[in-house]
Amino acid sequence: MLEIVVIGAGIAGFAAALALWERGAAVSVVEAGRPGGEATGASAGMVAAQYEAEPSVKFRLGVECRARYPEFVAKLEELSGQALHLRWDGILVANLSQEEHEDAGVAVRWQQEEGLQAELLDPGQAAELQPGLGSEAVSYIWLPEEGQLDSQALAVALSAALARTEIRLIRGNSVVEVLSRNGSVTGVAMADGRTLAAERVVLAAGAWSGTLRGLPRVLPVRPVRGQMLRLPGATLALEHIVASHAGRYLVPKADGTVLAGSTMEDAGFDQSISEDGLRLIHDGVSQLVPALAGLKALERWAGLRPLSADSSPIIGPDPELDGLIYTTGHGRSGILVAPLVGAVVADLAVSGRSEFDWKPFRPDRFAGSESSAT
Repeated sequence: MLEIVVIGAGIAGFAAALALWERGAAVSVVEAGRPGGEATGASAGMVAAQYEAEPSVKFRLGVECRARYPEFVAKLEELSGQALHLRWDGILVANLSQEEHEDAGVAVRWQQEEGLQAELLDPGQAAELQPGLGSEAVSYIWLPEEGQLDSQALAVALSAALARTEIRLIRGNSVVEVLSRNGSVTGVAMADGRTLAAERVVLAAGAWSGTLRGLPRVLPVRPVRGQMLRLPGATLALEHIVASHAGRYLVPKADGTVLAGSTMEDAGFDQSISEDGLRLIHDGVSQLVPALAGLKALERWAGLRPLSADSSPIIGPDPELDGLIYTTGHGRSGILVAPLVGAVVADLAVSGRSEFDWKPFRPDRFAGSESSAT
């Protein structure tokens, strides 16, 4: 059996590990904390391919991934016994200026030309879909095909699903170095001094991906802090995700609570809550759905998104180190792209081929990413 080590048990690492196991590989997953305990569980759980998208290969990746989500969630729910509450609520995106309104018209047209559902609504039409919207919007983009799941339930499901497979999960340890000899990976070294032998290594360590020793290149992935609030249910029933172009959003959950987010902060590996970040979120709530503005948060937290230098994922084999394969730098799209990217990584690891064109996301596309192994 092909021996493979996956570094990281967030949704990216889990999806790759599961697909590798399904293809007959012997898989070990090394995770410093708990599966899904970082960016995966800290997210709002949106399965959104069209929101804030531009016509690009990244956009088409997201659309294809979204189409695979029902099958992926059904498999994960069966393995874990955990309900993930996948819903296709749709997203209303507020255009808060005339410029945003004009840009929205362009976005709606090109997305319709791509065969997707998108519509520009006036405030009255939007209010019929979702009562209680703020009064500042010039118009709204309506994206009915967008969805969400319970990301906190997802984090719990990852551990339970792994336990139902032959995948070996090593928790409470971390990989500090990718080991290699003569241009090929030989395994990994862990923080406790132990090593694991492997013929393939999948790097899915999220915001920490670039900190490992032994990589053949500088990996331009940095942590970007995103803060979140959970608001209690209110007399106003939020039936759809409501968002702005500034990255603020309100996501109604199955238990009646509402997740309010988020920020994009270059704060290094600092996961603390900042008053400035919370103020931005509260301002967004007031602007989007004023009835929710006075509610006291039940929870608040922050997570670190792994963002690449060009904001697109890093996917595929390293051209200089045989056996090293990347799935990182997913930014805010880690949950969205997991089903397809996990399968692509598994195909590349097992057969060296994938039907999906991953090359636009190849790891050596960055200037200055050349060899830097120590």
